[in-house]
Amino acid sequence: MKIVAWLAVIALILLALTLATLTLGAFAILNTGAPLLLRSVGTLSAGTLEQVGLGGTAPLDRALILSVVTGVVAGLAAYIKPRS
Repeated sequence: MKIVAWLAVIALILLALTLATLTLGAFAILNTGAPLLLRSVGTLSAGTLEQVGLGGTAPLDRALILSVVTGVVAGLAAYIKPRS
């Protein structure tokens, strides 16, 4: 059972890292002086949220939603981590 829990933790950590990157890009889209790479990731995150159904929200709302979801996923990964 510990192997399954570790695999779930690894999958959740990878998902949290991906969401963190999209969140960083979503916040970078709010600043016109942000590096082009981060703003490109921000447009990718906006497209991803449009597919989920949150396309009509403001950019700041999208960034805040992504940051909350990222925190929940990271917290879930920490919660289900097997204890030795």
